[in-house]
This record gives sequence, C-alpha cells and structure tokens, in this order.
Amino acid sequence: MSRYLGPRLRIIRRIGKLRGFTRKKPFRRVFRGRGLLEGKVIPPGQHGLSKLFKSRPFDSCESDYLIRLKVKQRLRYNYGVNEKQLVKYVRKAKKMKESTGQVLLQLLEMRLDNVVFRLNMAPTIVAARQLINHGHIRVNNKKVNIASYMCKPKDVISVAMKQSSLKLVNRNLQEYYKRMSFYQKRLEKTLAYILFKLNIASNMTNALELIQQGKVQVNNRKVNAPNYICSAKDVVSVMTQNGVNKMKLTEYFKI
Repeated sequence: MSRYLGPRLRIIRRIGKLRGFTRKKPFRRVFRGRGLLEGKVIPPGQHGLSKLFKSRPFDSCESDYLIRLKVKQRLRYNYGVNEKQLVKYVRKAKKMKESTGQVLLQLLEMRLDNVVFRLNMAPTIVAARQLINHGHIRVNNKKVNIASYMCKPKDVISVAMKQSSLKLVNRNLQEYYKRMSFYQKRLEKTLAYILFKLNIASNMTNALELIQQGKVQVNNRKVNAPNYICSAKDVVSVMTQNGVNKMKLTEYFKI
C-alpha cells in the first residue's frame, strides 16, 4: 500500500498543522511589509516570497475550489489515505442516508490506526500504523495487522502481551501524560484561568468576556490576550460595579 514518504514540514506549512500527520511544529513565515499582502503567510520553499507576489492580493477570500482542495488534502495527509482510498470512502458515505461529510469522518475515525492514535498509544497515526503492522495491537484478543481495519462500537482494543509491545506503548503513554501535564501547568498560569480560580468569574466564558471587554489589567496595563502568562509578582486589577479590585498573585502561585 502506498504512503507518503516526502517532507512533512512542507505539507503542514501549506495546509496547516495536522496532529495525526507529524509531531513537528511548522514555522509559518508571514509577510511583514505594508500593503494588501500584510499578514499573508509566505508559501513554503525557496521561492515562496516570489510566489506570494505573483498571487492576486485583491482577492479577499479563497475560491471554493481551493478551499475544498485544502480540506481534501488535510483529510488525506492526516488519516494517511491515498486518493483511491478516499474516493472509496466518499462513495460509501454517499450511499448512507445521513450527511455525507459526517459519515465520511465517521468512517475515517473508525479505522484501526486512528483508534490506536486516539487512545494515545502512538504519537501520530503514522506511528500507530507501524504498531499495527508489526503486530503489537490486538482487536478482541486477535492479532490484526491491517491499519485500515474498520472497528466496531463494541470492539476491545488491547496490546499484545509481549515485553517489547508493552514497553513501546507504555513509553508512548508516558510521553503523552508528560506533555499533557506541561500544558496543564501552563494553563493554570494563564490570565483567564486565574480569574476563574479566584472566583472573579463564574466560568471560563465570563473570564474571557472580562478580558475582551478590557476590564482586566496586569501591572496597570490592559491585557486583551486570555492566554497571557502571569507570574507571582504580577498584580491583577479587575473593573467591577463596586470599583477596582486589585489582587497580588503571590498567594495563588504558592498553592
């Protein structure tokens, strides 16, 4: 079965980040000049800047064909299917009475490699495909080495009772939990989360509204970014109906 073996950063710089495609983070260059092209993403490659100047800057939005092409390419690269496989899934989805797009996504999500990826046994769908091909995965206690195997709602996905299989999957799970704990600690330092934890806002939605309305200041400066990272030395001021409420974050970070 054919699979993509080319450069991955070039693809995700073109169509956006795909978590199931690669763990690499793209560096998307932006045109910093002035004019109609200000803020536009420079296409990848050595001649990306010249391609940007050759494009039509007067078009405020992309054409329908380009939008659909990018969506199709995102599906292809993220789930690791080729053109023929995707056409088969589309034809199968059209035969269903439900929405074709929704059924298509359900069919792609039911693939065994995607299920293994969603269970965090592998960092990407490509890595999950390798686990399946090497015989590390069991479905209902039976060895399945076909990545495109269509899972059913009551299927039980497990790992082969081998030292190499258990060690490999355990390492992937530990990396996932370590990455999630890092993101959680970073989330606890954001301005919106602190407003919610200090009972200034009843929920995260109200905290975001306070920040967007400009009623929150950090060190006497307005902050409009909800993901602003605070420190223990910061002083947060919130405009309320009763006046300005100032709080030092030293006690919050001690907890």
